[in-house]
Amino acid sequence: MILVIGGASQGKLEFVRSKWDIASANITDGGTCSFEEAFQRPVLDHLHLLIRRLQEASLDARKFIADGIEQHPGMILICDELSSAVVPVLKDDREMQETTGRVLCAAAQKAAKVYRVFCSVPVLIKGEEHD
Repeated sequence: MILVIGGASQGKLEFVRSKWDIASANITDGGTCSFEEAFQRPVLDHLHLLIRRLQEASLDARKFIADGIEQHPGMILICDELSSAVVPVLKDDREMQETTGRVLCAAAQKAAKVYRVFCSVPVLIKGEEHD
């Protein structure tokens, strides 16, 4: 599994599309897909939005994502980095931010590679480029 993180609008999806030659048809949007579809394509974009939706549905987002990674170890996950943001005022938003951070920690541990994209510049922070 490959994890790609970075701030909003930093070029994460564009990086994934160009590096691995991924067509739009092979990308699932975590903000709009059904829960059953989340891990059915090679790339899952907007992981943080999927986490929000799972929490809104009173589902265990950490378990759902961990199970998805376990069942589909070859995926590429793309997620906005929320840890550097201002602490949200609303409790639900704080819980979503915390859950997203914990999900990313667990995913990074399992990932073969982790990239952080900032200003459209990808930096490999875990793994080897020749893997």
